[in-house]
Amino acid sequence: MAERDFYKILGVSRDASPQDLKKAYRQLAKELHPDRNPDDKEAEERFKDVSAAYAVVSDADKRKLYDEFGEMGLREGFDPEAYQAATRGAGGPGGFGGFDFGDIFGGGAPGGGRGGHVEFNLEDLFGGRGPSRGAYVRAPQRGADIQSEVTIDFREAVLGCMRELSLRSAEGERTLKVRVPAGVRNDGKIRLRGQGGLGAYGGPPGDLVMKVKVRKHPYFSMRGKQLHVRVPVTPLEAYAGAKVTVPTPEGSVQLSIPAGSQNGSKLRLRGKGIQRKGKPQSDLIAHLEIILPEGHSEEVEQALETVQEAFEGDPREGLQL
Repeated sequence: MAERDFYKILGVSRDASPQDLKKAYRQLAKELHPDRNPDDKEAEERFKDVSAAYAVVSDADKRKLYDEFGEMGLREGFDPEAYQAATRGAGGPGGFGGFDFGDIFGGGAPGGGRGGHVEFNLEDLFGGRGPSRGAYVRAPQRGADIQSEVTIDFREAVLGCMRELSLRSAEGERTLKVRVPAGVRNDGKIRLRGQGGLGAYGGPPGDLVMKVKVRKHPYFSMRGKQLHVRVPVTPLEAYAGAKVTVPTPEGSVQLSIPAGSQNGSKLRLRGKGIQRKGKPQSDLIAHLEIILPEGHSEEVEQALETVQEAFEGDPREGLQL
């Protein structure tokens, strides 16, 4: 595998400052990003090379190893001193004689057990040319996940909605339209596969993980699979029965309140709740709340005294812990 020149890939000199490296990388990443070059394999490969190059030269320790040993120096467990000692002892291509290969890569000697002394010909390892900087094998690396957060109204959570996100990552800035599904909960998370940071060396991209904040509603709430609503009713509506208008996700409907309903009574409106994708529409549960007129008047008080006299016995009889 041919040795790559990371500085050439970024279009900078080997003594470029960190600021120059970052500037060059951002410009190239913006130009080559897959969102700007759909179905362009060449641009995609260049983008991967640019990302890999910057990941090395932007790190002071990795840059030092790369400058001296090339990509071989980036291999996990690489020992610069052992490598130099081994190469100084070379008697020509393929004539390195015996030495402990594990000294170079932390004891992982190939074919001879951990730390074993193995005699071999470096020609077998490096294609007959001695140690090649291109011999470093790069494993595919998955891209990083990107975290985001969005706030929506309760109605949008019930019905679903679209949101446009502005995302920032090492690859630059981009916008993405995201569908928020009907029935999403507060603090719920939506994972979009493959919409995160790009992978390295042919690895898959990461995910976008979007946390959803849902604003509270004064009357509606979600509990389990159902949609719930508090319905204020007057004492007469609860006592005599009535029909009242109640909003639903599909528009307003008439709710029949049975005569003699108590405060806190629950009435079910079947199929009037949340329509989640691929599932039957849930129910809407109405919770009756008996309310009194605001303020104070003698007429209302006299009317309520008549109601009070209608009770037989103590209404709190049996109330105990």
